[in-house]
Amino acid sequence: MKRFISSLLTITLSCAMLHAQETLKPFTIHWTADQGDGTYINPIVNADFPDCDVIRVDDTYYFVGTTMYHFPGATILKSKDLVNWEYCANPLERIDNNDAYNLLNGKHHYSQGQWAASLNYHDGKFYLYFICYGKSGVDNTQNILLTAKDPEGLWSMVKMNDHYYDSGWLFDDGENGDGYLYVACGIGDIWVNKLDPVTLKKISSERVISVGNGCEGSHMYHIGDYYYIYATYGGTEGSQTIFRSKNPMGPYEEHQGRVFERQHIHQGALVETQTGEWWTVLFKDNGAIGRIPYLEPVVWKNGWPIIGNNGIDVSKNSKPYRKPNVGAEHPRTYLPTNDPFVAPSLGKQWEWNHNPVNEAWTLTERPGYLRLYTASVTDHLVSARNSITQRIIGLNPEGTPSNKYSWCYGTIKMDVSGMHDGDVAGLSVFQTPYSFIAVKMQDGKKVLYSERCTFNSQNHKVAETKAGAELTNDIIYLRAALNFGTNTCRYQYSYDNENWRVFGVSMTMGYTLDFFVGQRFYIFNFATQALGGHVDIDWFSTEKDFTEEEFYSPETLAQMAIAQAGEERQAEELFSLKDGSFVPDLYLSGNLKSAASVSTFTSVTGGIGGWHYPAAIDVSPYNYLVINLLRTPTNPTVIRIYDQKTLWMAEPYELDVKSKSIVVDLHNMVTPSGHIIDPSHLYTVGMMAGGTASIYIKEAFLSMDGQSPTTDISIPTETEPFSSDQQTYFTLDGRRLNGIPQQKGIYIMKGRKMWVK
Repeated sequence: MKRFISSLLTITLSCAMLHAQETLKPFTIHWTADQGDGTYINPIVNADFPDCDVIRVDDTYYFVGTTMYHFPGATILKSKDLVNWEYCANPLERIDNNDAYNLLNGKHHYSQGQWAASLNYHDGKFYLYFICYGKSGVDNTQNILLTAKDPEGLWSMVKMNDHYYDSGWLFDDGENGDGYLYVACGIGDIWVNKLDPVTLKKISSERVISVGNGCEGSHMYHIGDYYYIYATYGGTEGSQTIFRSKNPMGPYEEHQGRVFERQHIHQGALVETQTGEWWTVLFKDNGAIGRIPYLEPVVWKNGWPIIGNNGIDVSKNSKPYRKPNVGAEHPRTYLPTNDPFVAPSLGKQWEWNHNPVNEAWTLTERPGYLRLYTASVTDHLVSARNSITQRIIGLNPEGTPSNKYSWCYGTIKMDVSGMHDGDVAGLSVFQTPYSFIAVKMQDGKKVLYSERCTFNSQNHKVAETKAGAELTNDIIYLRAALNFGTNTCRYQYSYDNENWRVFGVSMTMGYTLDFFVGQRFYIFNFATQALGGHVDIDWFSTEKDFTEEEFYSPETLAQMAIAQAGEERQAEELFSLKDGSFVPDLYLSGNLKSAASVSTFTSVTGGIGGWHYPAAIDVSPYNYLVINLLRTPTNPTVIRIYDQKTLWMAEPYELDVKSKSIVVDLHNMVTPSGHIIDPSHLYTVGMMAGGTASIYIKEAFLSMDGQSPTTDISIPTETEPFSSDQQTYFTLDGRRLNGIPQQKGIYIMKGRKMWVK
């Protein structure tokens, strides 16, 4: 068998790689609002992205929505033209580390969590504020502010004391602004709060609107002579309204006539393009698929905005409307759904149901697969930890009218050889009711199994079950097929990905506030008896007919891993001190400082400087991290190593710095509470000094012997011979293989990361 080997550190594509890609089958099922002729239709994204807020920074538009109890969450999209969107970031790693967010002891946060965010950009920094309701209501509310210099980089979290329900933030620093920060918020009664824009301390607060009817979802703007509060009458009415005043603290008058009345299009943002056009992005309540974003034009008349076609969707009945004028044409983009699980981190379309158990999933233990260990013992999927999920997008085959709903598919290829008795693993379409197709192992036999269930707060009910025949193979394909036009969901299975058989319970999909999100695909593995089993997910696809060989060449798979890891930097580059890889202060703001071999930063009280990666990187093939300093620190200094992304909440491994040479045993890092830091999931390595002190770093590198750097990375050729007696291969977690790898994936050979196919 021919094996193509490509170094994962090669960032550019070769000509041969491009030729290989030309023969690949393109993805044909995805959503686009862009009609390809300068027009678009609504929705701009046919998936659950509610509570829209949109801003423009230079020539890029950023969109944030609500993700509730899914992590990492607070999803941010980016666009160049307001029609074609891509994933930007999921900046919210977690909210709290408690039983409810961990799905323990019968507790949960379904229908709760992060919602209705306000996204702003001020003085070089992004601000993302939202509230997180708990089951106890307001008494258990978290008020969270995330900030970042780069929306695709590190976000810092602060929990604020002040509570601003469904808020819109306005940094009033425009041409006629007074420089303060104003926050409009509330439901029924709308308040405006005046804040110091630097300290974020409240100066004053006034109730400026009292109209009832569930008026909420406020966003605040200063346009021309007026301050505007753009709000929704939520609940069952679902219409949009706007208030204005020449004073930010009121009094406000309401525009005559509500917008999109009885159309359920509401709650969103106003945004101005580079050419001076105005547009609004709102969401539409659209049944089982969820709340989907619409783009509508805005013109101003007598100081009031005229939305859409006088309050009617401009693309009603799928009538195309011209795209926004942003000064240039931009190509179509598609939100990704398919995943061969070859990259060192999960794609941005994936989130976990509640907090993940990071020790119970891995992309590196069996390269090229997502391995899911059982993470909870439970009788039902609602309480199953480590269910991985993505939104179901209303997909359309290329060339068919975008307004027509067709069948959507979600398919997994799964290896069940690692299952234990009592384990249940498979694929679900999840809301309430929810259903799934799975493999269940009982009495040493693996059988097909399906359920349809309902869930209401604490009340879980199994409505229908179906057991099938014993499996004849440990490799099985499971598929969900659904249609949002008829709200129908049904399931199939196959042993060869060609001959499909209908199996399981069918379901009529719905949307309820018990989960408060649109339908999602869930991939899961839970135990009903004891932990210890696992399944391996080879790939997930939304194509009707899919194989990795048709859609991904070995070159393409390698390049996907490179692209994903390249923007987050490879493990071998972790301590290279290249420009941008070193952050002097990961807690506070600061300029990047780096040099070819020496970096210096001044640590302040409570600050930490070092190397940070937005996605976990794997350094487990190496034994040691070595950091050599030019001089011993004058103040007490510690090394801090994190295996969680959010520094604010994580517990790091700490090592006292007592000399100029620091050697960290990467496989013996234990926190004071006994948590073992996983070297295959490192996010940050930093240094922190007591008080104010300068730290002078000479060099830092990964090492096998604790003294010298690892072998430089070289690029093998396709014709380079490989045989078991000439080369030794290791998995990414350091396990030595006997002979040539027999599975596709990423391996270490002679200090090089290799792709083997």
